[in-house]
Amino acid sequence: MGNITQELVKWLPTGTGLGVTGHFLLSHQWKEAGISTCLTAVSSIWVKFSGKFMETLEKKAEEKGEKAALWVGKQVDDLPSKVIKSISGFQSKYKRLLVDIYCDFKTEGSTFGLPVLDLEDVFVPLKVETGNLENISGAMVSNQHTIHNIENQEIWDFLAAISKQDSYRCMAVIAPPGYGKTTLLKHLTLTYAKNGHRKYKAPKFLPILLYLRDIREEITSPQPPNLPEIITNHLKTQPAFAELKPQTDWFNQQLKNGKCLVMLDGLDEVADSHERSQVSEWVNKQMATYRQTAFIITSRPYGYSSAPVDEVGVILKVLPFTLEQMKLFINSWYLQTEIRSRAGKNNQAVRAEAKKNAEDLIERIINNRAIADMATNPLLVTMIATVHYSGSALPGRRVELYQKICDLLLGMRQAAKKIKAPLTSEQNKSVLQVLALDLMQRETRTFEPAGVENLIASELQTIVNITLTPAEFLEQVKDVSGLIVEREQGIFEFAHLSFQEYLAAAEVKELQQEKILIDNFDNSWWAETIRLYAAQSDATNLITAALQNQNVASLTLAYDCLKEGKKVEPQTQIQLEDILEAGLSSKDPKIAQLAAQVKLVRRLNGLLRINETQEIDQSYITLAEYQEFIKDTFGTNTVEEGFLPADVSNISLTQPVTRISFQAANRFCVWLSLNSNFDNNLIRYRLPTEAEAKQYPAKDDKHLTCWTQENKNDGEGIRVFKDQWPQQYKQLLDYLAAGNWREADEETAEMMLKVAKRESQGYLDVDAIEKFPCSVLRTIDQLWVQYSDGRFGFSVQKRIYEAQGKDLEKTYSALEWYTVLNYSIQAPIGHLPTIITNILVIKKKPLNIKEYQMYSLAQRLVDCNI
Repeated sequence: MGNITQELVKWLPTGTGLGVTGHFLLSHQWKEAGISTCLTAVSSIWVKFSGKFMETLEKKAEEKGEKAALWVGKQVDDLPSKVIKSISGFQSKYKRLLVDIYCDFKTEGSTFGLPVLDLEDVFVPLKVETGNLENISGAMVSNQHTIHNIENQEIWDFLAAISKQDSYRCMAVIAPPGYGKTTLLKHLTLTYAKNGHRKYKAPKFLPILLYLRDIREEITSPQPPNLPEIITNHLKTQPAFAELKPQTDWFNQQLKNGKCLVMLDGLDEVADSHERSQVSEWVNKQMATYRQTAFIITSRPYGYSSAPVDEVGVILKVLPFTLEQMKLFINSWYLQTEIRSRAGKNNQAVRAEAKKNAEDLIERIINNRAIADMATNPLLVTMIATVHYSGSALPGRRVELYQKICDLLLGMRQAAKKIKAPLTSEQNKSVLQVLALDLMQRETRTFEPAGVENLIASELQTIVNITLTPAEFLEQVKDVSGLIVEREQGIFEFAHLSFQEYLAAAEVKELQQEKILIDNFDNSWWAETIRLYAAQSDATNLITAALQNQNVASLTLAYDCLKEGKKVEPQTQIQLEDILEAGLSSKDPKIAQLAAQVKLVRRLNGLLRINETQEIDQSYITLAEYQEFIKDTFGTNTVEEGFLPADVSNISLTQPVTRISFQAANRFCVWLSLNSNFDNNLIRYRLPTEAEAKQYPAKDDKHLTCWTQENKNDGEGIRVFKDQWPQQYKQLLDYLAAGNWREADEETAEMMLKVAKRESQGYLDVDAIEKFPCSVLRTIDQLWVQYSDGRFGFSVQKRIYEAQGKDLEKTYSALEWYTVLNYSIQAPIGHLPTIITNILVIKKKPLNIKEYQMYSLAQRLVDCNI
């Protein structure tokens, strides 16, 4: 073989040269042939030279290769066989064990006896956003309004960006109790163990999940081990990992090389504040030591704020479940529960049963505000599903839900995690019941510890062998269960008003003090407490009290007690139903009016909750409800054309009102807004958009189409949409509601300049228009359209611009912008707002500047689907 190589090296240049020279001669390329001849002559010299050159070179290469092979073989022989085995098999065995350990979905502390589900089958990705610690609530049920949008991300988005953003290498995931922090880490571990990270475009990591409560003692010892030692020791003490016998230096090398994702769960579960600080310092040291390694630490807000980790580069706030996330979880949970309950059968009948039950639960949740609020918390929605599956009808028996939630949070969950608690669940509950009733009687949600110290101390004294002080009691309930939260420095309240109301109702029942509720039946503050008491008691006396003092509020509450009450005497039931159901068609105007008003109030209290700021009606406004608007608006005057069906006298009052104009439907929503008593005057009713109406269809009268903001010509029935506007729109809303069109026009211009951060320039250029937030543009348009009965707004101007063939002069003429501006409701359609003439200026100079402005705004409206 060597001789062949040598011969090729010797003769290949010469042979090639002769061939090329012959080609040039045949082609009569004399110059090229001369050059080729010279090169061929040189190559012939190479033939003589290369013989000994190649022979000597090959001998030297053989000698070096032999020595290298001997060295590699020696190194392999020196390695212990058990280390070779460890290197080749440890990682795969470790991952297989992780899959076995973290594949189950468990609710710690739950004792309902339901089958254990696979985590991957029911896990719903959590949405997170970067945040500041002081802006993250510790309440289980958040009162903060969070807007979920396409910018809300998942944890995978941050892991995928680690290589580009070093601050993401050490992350803290902060959330209140029950938001799924531990479940999130389990799912990350499971995904990495099964090599499923690729679909998220995340870097490859070896997952390591440690519970800080389990390694607390080692970390706080006089000579705490480092991270590789902690990992190795932890694996050795876990029965599932005992067979692995990892080498200590193996994890050390993986950590140094940045091959691991270390997840440290539950800083807040290190109960002692001094030990928590020690743990935080240890974590900080490990993050600083292993700077190539990715870390995630989780905690409730109070735990992290008391012992922050300096090396953490970004804090991620877990967002509450949206309606769609809640639906996805319940559908998955019910399907998997049905399959597991039927020995793994997954046929059409099983799926149909699961779907039916899931839809029933979802409907019950969205039709009950308090439970819908709780269903934004992943732990609570799991509890809700479990109670429903166990046979308790919601919302009628939601007291059972509250009871089980309180039991879980006040003791059972801590016991399952082996966290010592000074009081049992029942003992905690007995103290909180006294506190809740006291707050209800004082008509407040908030309290200062000093103000309830004697009350709590008195109840604690009835518990044997307890030396807990009132301050210590409040701290442990706040920090461990999350049922009590510190709203601001030194000011406390229950995590959700429903918990206060439930515990107060339980105390009233225990004390047999129903008279407290009867005396407060007309007081709206007590309404939910009365409902919850009725749900676990005989509601006859409560309903009788309402019948003796009939008004909209008392009869609305009485009807709720009838629907939710555990027991009601038949005669009392019949008497109430005659007023509310038959009353709609009563010939007595007072009874008919009262029944219609009660129906409308119950409707508005039962809207479908989409998110923290939006709700929609799932049925159509009836003629009886609509006529309350007509009587209040027109009185004895002639009703405007289009505001009543021509054959109104022949239509049943219980049927949806139809054959009215868009202006009438829109004015009805304005009337609702102006006549509703809201604590927050930024809450308003409007017609839905086409997209909203389609996404959340009506449950009844499906043959009807509803009036929408886009459909102004051929709508039929009215469905209302409830919005809570951000504070920045308050001034504009007030001007529009009062019909102050000039002020509203000026406020619109100022607001848009402020949002675009171009107040100093005093105008919007094309770049500002193209980047203007769709949400702001849409809200401004909705307000103008609603309060002008569809005459004014950007969407109206866009349609006119397009109808005029996008011709600026024709559009200006149609909008009458060449004349003096008209700030009245009689102004031409689309005349307001006038930002085109006020603040739309560009620096570019196309042939027609103003036409380019109008085009830019119209295009932005198209992009934003307005």
